[in-house]
Amino acid sequence: MSILDDVKLDGKVAIVTGAGRGIGQETALALAEGGARIVVGDIDMDPANETVEKIKAIGGQAVAVAGNVTAKADVDALIKAALDNFGSLEIMANVAGITRDGMIHKMSEEQWQFIIDVNLKGTYLCCQGAVGAMRDLAKAEGDKKKARKIINFSSVAGLYGNKGQANYSAAKAGIVGLTKTVAIEGLIFNIQCNAVAPGWIDTRLTAAKKEGDKFGIPDKDRQQTLMYMNFMGIRAGVPQDISRVVYFLSCDLSNYFTGMCLNVSGGLKT
Repeated sequence: MSILDDVKLDGKVAIVTGAGRGIGQETALALAEGGARIVVGDIDMDPANETVEKIKAIGGQAVAVAGNVTAKADVDALIKAALDNFGSLEIMANVAGITRDGMIHKMSEEQWQFIIDVNLKGTYLCCQGAVGAMRDLAKAEGDKKKARKIINFSSVAGLYGNKGQANYSAAKAGIVGLTKTVAIEGLIFNIQCNAVAPGWIDTRLTAAKKEGDKFGIPDKDRQQTLMYMNFMGIRAGVPQDISRVVYFLSCDLSNYFTGMCLNVSGGLKT
């Protein structure tokens, strides 16, 4: 068998959460280009449908499911959509996440809990749902179990901390521990679970925050980081930089690789 055969995703079924925009959309497109059939999950249906149309435009297969990863019923609907539409589940990419920044002495309890719920609880529910489905599929396969993949999203903020992101850093650090435990529990079923920790990626979450905006970074803090990156020769990342790593963790090249968290920051944090 050629190493190139292990790159292909032909016949595999993938769920990608947060796939309506940014890294999630780029991930869904990358996996579809590799041959996977995609369940596009997003809290907003219009962006999810847009991703489906982009996948179909490159000859792929996809369905859109609107839902909130903090709601177990919505996560169950994602899993059901994969099984009902495509009959399997080999890849679960838990990209959905959000920020709501603030210095810790000013951070409200609601601000804290919202980020913990979306990022950490949402990832937990998606892992739980995916492992349940993957276990059942593996049991039906007997001794020749397919390799199945769960890819979670941490952040360099979860590995190193970050000013104004106590809530986000705590959630993303928790995802590293969750990933390692799911990897251990998944061994017997040939489920590999890994995490990606992006650095500065050009999305709406790293755009300049204007008054009244829910997303983005205050311009002063943003400019300080960009100046440092420029001085060090580090370019701002783009969603494709992350989707390519997710692709590696989704294909059979990474079958002997589990419980890891990959720092993908271009040298911003080492």
